[in-house]
Amino acid sequence: MRIAVSGTHFIGKSTLIEDFIKKHPEYQSEIEPYYKLQNKKSIELSLESSLDSLLEQLDYSIHQLNECKNEKNVIFDRCPVDFIAYAMCALDEDDIDVNDSEISERFPDIKATLNNLDLILFLPITKENSIDYTEENPTYRKLADKCFKKLYREGNCDIFPRYNHPKVIEIYGDRLTRIKTVESHLI
Repeated sequence: MRIAVSGTHFIGKSTLIEDFIKKHPEYQSEIEPYYKLQNKKSIELSLESSLDSLLEQLDYSIHQLNECKNEKNVIFDRCPVDFIAYAMCALDEDDIDVNDSEISERFPDIKATLNNLDLILFLPITKENSIDYTEENPTYRKLADKCFKKLYREGNCDIFPRYNHPKVIEIYGDRLTRIKTVESHLI
């Protein structure tokens, strides 16, 4: 299966991937585009990314999923949906609708690319997803989570393919509960 883990920062995506790989070593993990591009010195590491940085990460995520479309067991840290959610946050500050931005030009590519995934694990902010962390801007994190929920729960932006849509499941709870939930959806 090709799986992506999605959600706002400091929600436990990387921890879930680490726990999953420990139990399922037959899977390879793909690093988050943010860090991959940082390692290549392509972008500056910043919590609140610019629209240009988000576009670069989105393009890399699309490329990454297309490159791995024939892989059998891979788990991605983030997917194109993540960069749409963060773009919604960035554009909201300028009172611009994401559908009226250059991000929307990539919606057809995103739809096609999401067909390369079998499962998206969405980690929303809930009481059950509470983890210890130090956050510089909790308001931004909550705004990002609202944008994720608009995309996953309300279908904003029409970015999911009509057919062959990857299954989206919400993951919450402690580490063991999260892994058991994921395992119940493995084919």
